[in-house]
Amino acid sequence: MTKQVFRLVVGVVALAAMASSAFAQALPWEGRAYVNLNLGYQGGSKTDTQGTTSVATYDESGKITTSQSIESKGGFFEVGAGIRLAGNFGVGVAYTRMKKVSDASVSASIPSPLIYDSFRSATASVSDLEHVEQAFHFHAIWMLPITDKFGVTFSAGPTVFRLKQGSVLSTTWAEVGSPYTSVTVTPTWGETTGSRVGFNVGADVWYRFVNHLGIGATVRYAGKTFDLEPEGGNPMDVKVGGLQFGAGLRIRF
Repeated sequence: MTKQVFRLVVGVVALAAMASSAFAQALPWEGRAYVNLNLGYQGGSKTDTQGTTSVATYDESGKITTSQSIESKGGFFEVGAGIRLAGNFGVGVAYTRMKKVSDASVSASIPSPLIYDSFRSATASVSDLEHVEQAFHFHAIWMLPITDKFGVTFSAGPTVFRLKQGSVLSTTWAEVGSPYTSVTVTPTWGETTGSRVGFNVGADVWYRFVNHLGIGATVRYAGKTFDLEPEGGNPMDVKVGGLQFGAGLRIRF
């Protein structure tokens, strides 16, 4: 992912440099503001989490292990807006939201009450644990109209991420009964939320086919890692964001 970020930053800077050189007499930013509507795909990452809890019983120590794979890649919706401050420079904000679901597995190894150093195994799973990312991308803007209908917008700034992550919070076990050769495990789950500040850098290529309406395509990187501590559950590091590609309507005012 670090290489992807570096390549994107270099690409955006190189594109800005070439555009600035080739269009030193760039057209002015017409109008005062804009609204962007995008549907896109986020090429995020996969986070594998695992935690083990000791179980002291029958004068021995067993364990319960929880594993979960969390993906931050998938489709997203975006709405953004910006305003011109002076010349071709302005400020803007965009809101994106994406949602994925994942499963978690639980495995237990519990000592026998009858035979020392003999353990019973049990497993369970939890489905449809939600991973919901919301991001507010604040950025400075350089609008570069190349013709009266076609242009590029460069942007960079901080991003405020908000994450809602479902995970296993605790697991209880119980004896099945005589002859005490098996046990059951019952996981409970819940949601943990948090906010973090990252950054964003990107470019938007747009084409205006009538006075106030057009289409465009966006490429952006925005990312952050959350160090979550679910109440009663195992700590986990969850990556959010990633390299984003989107396309949709461009409205100018």
